[in-house]
This record gives sequence, structure tokens and C-alpha cells, in this order.
Amino acid sequence: MASTDEPATATPAADETPTPRPVDLRLASIHLRTGSFALARAELETMAGHGSLDDDGLLDLAEVRWRTGDLPGAGEAAAAFLASGRDSILALVIAAEATAELGRPGEAR
Repeated sequence: MASTDEPATATPAADETPTPRPVDLRLASIHLRTGSFALARAELETMAGHGSLDDDGLLDLAEVRWRTGDLPGAGEAAAAFLASGRDSILALVIAAEATAELGRPGEAR
């Protein structure tokens, strides 16, 4: 028999509660994941212009630029994401492709 003194679910401490992403960033990410690249890019580029992208938004921007053929822009966004101290295989691939495109294959490796 379970004790009635213990809560059914554990509640994270106040400093452990993740901050939810803004709705516009979540929506842009959904558009990216569902293949609506033009819409996702327009949303992400607008947010980038306003300076309202979080780290995951930078990665989404890098991906949508990459998927729409803007390799230099994708490399720039991927580099900004990596400079934030986070790590992602996708960001590394995009940054490497952009570096190789600049004629620096040794550095891309």
C-alpha cells in the first residue's frame, strides 16, 4: 500500500523549471520540421532581425538556411550557435560544409 504522505509526482525545484520557448519560436520550429521552409525561414529571419532568437532558434535558422541553399548564411548561424557553448552534430555539419565551400577543406575536417 502506498503512503499518503508522499506526493504522487515529484515537483522540480523553482530553479530547475525550464523556461518555455516563446510561441513564435516553437511555431517556426514546427514549420521547419514539417517542411514549410519558406515560412519557417521568414519567421526565423524576422526574429533574428529583432534579436529574439534563443540558442535553439539559431540552430533552426542555420538549418533552414542550409535547407534553402544559403550555405554562407547557414554557416554564420551555425557558428553563432556553436559560439554559445552548445554542441550539435547538425551545427557541426553545417559549419563544416560552409567552411569547405570557402575553400578551406582542411579546416572543415
